[in-house]
Order: sequence, then C-alpha cells, then structure tokens
Amino acid sequence: MDVSGTERRHPGGWLAWALFGALALWPLFKYQAGPDAELRVRFAAVGWPLTGSVSFQRQGHGFQERPLSSDDLALHVGHGLPDGVHEVRIPLPRRTVSAEVTLAHLSARTVSQVTWVTPRAPALWGDPGASLPFEARTDADGLVHVRVPEMRPGFWVPDVADVLMVLGTWLVFWLLLEARWGDGRAAAFARRRAGWARYALPLVLAWGFLWLLYFPGLVGFDPLLQWEQVTTRRFVNWHPPFHTWWLWLIAGPFDSMASVSALQVLLFAGLLGKVLEELGHWKVPGWACWGVVAWAALSPALGTNVIAVWKDAPFTLICLWGVLLLLRAERTGGLTVKAAAQLGLCAACISLLRHNGPLLAAPLLLSALWRYRGRRERGTLLLVGVGLTLLVRGPVYSAAGVEPAPPLLTQVLSIHRLGAAALHADTLPPEDLRTLTQLMPLEEWQKRYVCEAVLSLILPSTPLYDHPERLEGKGLELARVVGRFAWRHPDAFFDQWACVTRYLWAPDSLLYIGPFHPSGNTVDPNIFGWKTRSWFPRLALGYTQRLIDAYVGPPPVRAAVWQPAPSLYLLLVALGVVLWRQRSVGMLLVMQCALTNTAAWLVLSPNPDLRFQFPVMLFAPLTLALMLAPRLVRAGAQARPGTATEAPDAAQVQDTAA
Repeated sequence: MDVSGTERRHPGGWLAWALFGALALWPLFKYQAGPDAELRVRFAAVGWPLTGSVSFQRQGHGFQERPLSSDDLALHVGHGLPDGVHEVRIPLPRRTVSAEVTLAHLSARTVSQVTWVTPRAPALWGDPGASLPFEARTDADGLVHVRVPEMRPGFWVPDVADVLMVLGTWLVFWLLLEARWGDGRAAAFARRRAGWARYALPLVLAWGFLWLLYFPGLVGFDPLLQWEQVTTRRFVNWHPPFHTWWLWLIAGPFDSMASVSALQVLLFAGLLGKVLEELGHWKVPGWACWGVVAWAALSPALGTNVIAVWKDAPFTLICLWGVLLLLRAERTGGLTVKAAAQLGLCAACISLLRHNGPLLAAPLLLSALWRYRGRRERGTLLLVGVGLTLLVRGPVYSAAGVEPAPPLLTQVLSIHRLGAAALHADTLPPEDLRTLTQLMPLEEWQKRYVCEAVLSLILPSTPLYDHPERLEGKGLELARVVGRFAWRHPDAFFDQWACVTRYLWAPDSLLYIGPFHPSGNTVDPNIFGWKTRSWFPRLALGYTQRLIDAYVGPPPVRAAVWQPAPSLYLLLVALGVVLWRQRSVGMLLVMQCALTNTAAWLVLSPNPDLRFQFPVMLFAPLTLALMLAPRLVRAGAQARPGTATEAPDAAQVQDTAA
C-alpha cells in the first residue's frame, strides 16, 4: 500500500487519526489524573479549633467516612471571604457525588454557604463558586450536620485541563504521524521541528510529571507577596513589577499559579531543545546532547526550579534564550536584524526581571555591540535593549502607579553588614554606635544577626520591619558606617562576606532549596488558601522525603544533588576547554550570563538561595557538551565577527575540525 499516496488523497487522514487517539485517552486522563476537589463550608467566624468528620459517596461506590484532620479544618479568612466569616476546605475525591460534614464546637454558628471546587482547572460550564443546595441540622449533642445531596459541577463536566490535554495530545500525535508517514506541508513542518522537539518531549514529560507531583508548583514567600499586590492593585518595587505583571497575566485567568509553572515547563523544554539542536549544528555528538537531556530531566535542583514561580525561573529562561541567539551568531558569523532585536529583548527582560538584572544586561549589550558589526544590527540591538527598559521603568511604571523600593530593600546589604559590626560594638566610634542603636537596640542586633542571611534582621515582627521610617534618608550614613567598619576590621568584614557567599563557591554551605515540607507541601503559608494538591499524593510524599534526605544527608550526596558550587566549577573548567578549542572569545560571550550572574551575587548576595544560581546549574551541562564540539573554521574574513557588516549565509560557514 502506498502510504504517501493515501495521504495525498486524504489530506486530513492523519489529523483525524490523531484526534481519535487523543479522544480515546481522554476518559483515562479524566478518571485517573487530578488532585482532590474541595468541599468548602462557610460559617460565622469562630475563635477556636474545630473537630469533626466527613462521610461521602463516590460514583459507583458506597459511603465512606473519615475524621477531619487539623489541615482539613484550617480556618480560612480573607481573599474574597466576607468579614466575620470563616471557611473550611475539605479535600474529597473528584468522583464524589454526595457528602455529609459533621462539625463539633460550632457553638450555634450558622452555616451560610457550601461550594464544590476542583483545583485541577476551571470547568467549562457551571459556576464552580456557586452555592450548592444543602441541609443543615444540629443534633442533641450540639453537633452540626451539613448534608450536600449533589455535587455540582459533576465529575464528567469538561474543564480546561481536559481541553488542553486533548488539544496537546492531538497536536503531538498529528505531528508524529505526519513526520513519520506524511507527505505535504504539514509533514515538512513536522520534520523541520523534529530536531529540537525530540529533545524537548522527554523534558516536558519529566518536568510535567514533577508539576503534577507538586501541583501547582513551588510557591514561595516572594510570589505570594507579589500576588497580594495583584489582588490589591498596589504595586511596590520591592519585587520587580515586571515579574508581578507576568504572574498576573498568566495566573490571573485561573486564579492559580499552576498555569505559570506549566507554561514554564513548556518554555524551558522547548528552548532547551532548540539550544541542543543548535549544538548539533556545532557537531556536538548526539550522545552528549542526550546526556544533557538526561541531566536536566533527572536533576532535582533543575526540575524544581523549572516549576517554581519565583522570578529566577523566567530570568533564567531569558538567559537561555540569549545563549541560543549567541551560539547561532557565533556559528553564522554575526547577528541579523531580527536576531539583534531578539537579543535586545533578552537584555531588556533580564534588566526588568530582577533588581540586579542591569548588572547582567549591560555587559550583554556592550559585548554584543563590540563583537558584532553592522550599523542596522547595532542600532536595533541598542534601541530594543535600552529603549524597552527605559520605557517600562519610566512611563509604564508611572502609569501603573508603581511605588519605589522601600529603604528596607535598598539598604539591605548595609543592614546585614551592620549586623556584623554590632558584634564589635565595643570598638566602634560613638557616632557609629549611636547610628546602630537608633535603628535597633544593640542586643537585638546581636541576637538576630546571622552571617549567612539577612532575613532574620528584616522579616516581619523585627524592629526594622515594624519601623521602616528609621531607615528613611540614612542610606549614605549607613554606607559610611559600613565603610569605617571595613577599614577598622577588614578580617571581620571579609569573614562576613565569605559567610554570606559561601553557597556560591563551597560544596558544604547552608542553602535554601525551596518551600519543601515533609508532608509534601511546597506552597508557603498564605491567605489565599493555596497549598499543594498533588495529582499523586503518595509519590509526592515519598519523593519529597528523598529530596530532604539528600539535603540533610552525607556531604557528597548533598553536593551532587543540591549545592550549586559543583555546577559552577564544572562550568568554568568546561568553558576553559571550549575557549582553548575554539580559539574564540565569542564563547565567553555565549555563557556570560551565568558568569556575570555569579559575579553579581558575589557582591550583592543577601541570602544563600539555590534559585540565585539557576543559570549556572542549567548552563553547566550545556558547556560540558559544547566542549566536545570541533573547532569552527569559517570560510573567508567576511564570516569573522568584528569584520563583517552583514551576517553571512550559513552556507559560507564550515563546521570542521581544526
């Protein structure tokens, strides 16, 4: 049978077969995949803990009963709840059709509303926040029984997750069928993307499983503060508003950070696949590229940062995009106007996503302007990179009413060093000692100071947090105190610097790896009622315990799994080999974001956070693979960056071993 001829006669054949396969898998996905739903019960506020039980019936099963835990009966307040109202959120299987909740110690409080909410994704019809019909009664023992005869929306009502699953599976199946047996434009489209998609697909599966395991992802203290700004529409430059708006744009329609972490999984996998495809053009062996895929897929440090919604994830993603653009520019001999615009966009995003971003964006722009010729290309790079940054930080911030960063943030490094100075209070000049005690009693400085991190000095309930006005207008004064302390006690100043930056260069340092809890929860406490709703709770519990064991276990295991220092040294050694083999400073430019990021944290680090070194951990295996590339020998002087006004055609470049 002529398959290609059949395809020409039936151009929609593979499309139909792919749709049939996706729809065939949907019932299994619907039935098996997803976290528990929540039965939410509202009542007048109480000031004491509750106890109780719940009985429920799943579709096709008899009634089951279990006691309610303290987590089940956690009292939620705020975030859309009326004043004077508490809500408990009881997890139940998604296939539950009816339930009865028994609560003790309500003390004549009235149940006002019952709702049924599935955290998996919003349903396509029916209001998940609508009140359900219920019956409430109080028995002779004072127990309140709340019976819900029917859960709505029902289990089989399609939701957004179903649509995305069917469409995504349909697209993947269709492209696979077209790439293997198709003949036409769709087949050509699929085959053109096979180079990077084959690397991206395993990463999507690995990181996607991690996303389901820790649904909705890793949500730390910072993004929770940013989401509070979103809900109040009051934006403060404590955390970059550019990233806050990114969270708002992606998570807003779903009221869940799961959409942000899911998008990051797709973007990281696709972009890393594109970089590995580019390494193929550099003639890096295929086994080395697949080694990078295995490294990225199996590394807990990389996987958990991919599904984390803090600013360092999109920051690293943009840095990875820059690596792709610079690798391509080095191979082809220069930047095109389009590539220059993209690189300028990278620089602007890097500058806007983190407060220390300009320290990475400026070298990126300057080195690209020096390395690559062409007036149009340089003008485009400068216009997009600098112009977009100034536009956002100026008119856009002003229009959005962004408040400037508070002094507690702008002076955080001085505060940490003043904590070290407080330990030498008996040797400080009287005016410096007076400055310290005006901010906080000396015994508070000495009690709260920890050399590895500044958080204990500035967190809520600390004097500086409760009285930020004490820092107003004292930036230069504090800097002078720190300067005099460094001059009089250089050893103590150096020890403090070495202590707070130890996680960057030592394999055995204190390190914050994320909001991991032994219970499997990876969401910090918050007022929004967000918490981990794993699609595979037992696996999540076991895997989390393994991660914690690796963190507290033997130093070699901890260094291999979590510490960023080994990745840094691997990156430096591999980059040295690459520079020697390629005989080109351009390779230093390709990986410069990881290097300048490390240099910035060597100066500005306030805490030992693993996420700060996410670029280094991701770029290390890429640099190791690039180490195996033969030396590029370019044909003609026109192909050498720095001598051409136009980027040559790729055909002019010879990728041969020197």
